[in-house]
Amino acid sequence: MIRHGQTEWNALHRYQGHTDIELNQAGRIQARQVAHYLHQNEEIEAIYCSDLARSLETAQIIAQEIKLPVTPDRRLREIHFGKWEGLTFREVYDQFRQEFDTWFSNTADFRAPGGESFADLLNRSLQAVEEIAGKHTGTVAVATHGGVIMALLYHLEVEAGLWKHGVPPGSLSDFEIGREGIKVKK
Repeated sequence: MIRHGQTEWNALHRYQGHTDIELNQAGRIQARQVAHYLHQNEEIEAIYCSDLARSLETAQIIAQEIKLPVTPDRRLREIHFGKWEGLTFREVYDQFRQEFDTWFSNTADFRAPGGESFADLLNRSLQAVEEIAGKHTGTVAVATHGGVIMALLYHLEVEAGLWKHGVPPGSLSDFEIGREGIKVKK
């Protein structure tokens, strides 16, 4: 799984959620670096992505390098942050202090005001990933969002430092899906 490259809102520490923001120049460079790495080191069978511009553009850059089509899937979207979307982390902290604290202390039950629950994000993204894995026997590239990757890591009980450090834009997370379920490779 690839977290999309950086956007201006990432650089400004704004919650994006379902707001459709394109990659910035740094994000395009990150996507090209991931594409080059995948081309040199992996035999990619298929490319999937969220239908939001930042994920779609990341996937298209990868697709240009490895010469495969891209299949968008809206279930791979970021969590919908409701009233938090467009606000900086600081603004959310100042305006929604109780909800902000809950986001970090009780993630599984969290729902931003007017947004989607973390459980909903996990359910839809897990369904998409399992369906994609069922269609392929080889390596699949999935360009998605930090929340989707963190939800899968949370599901796998990989929590050490997860919320403190997050998943950087343009980074790779390697999962293996088989009969035993989903495992983190690296």
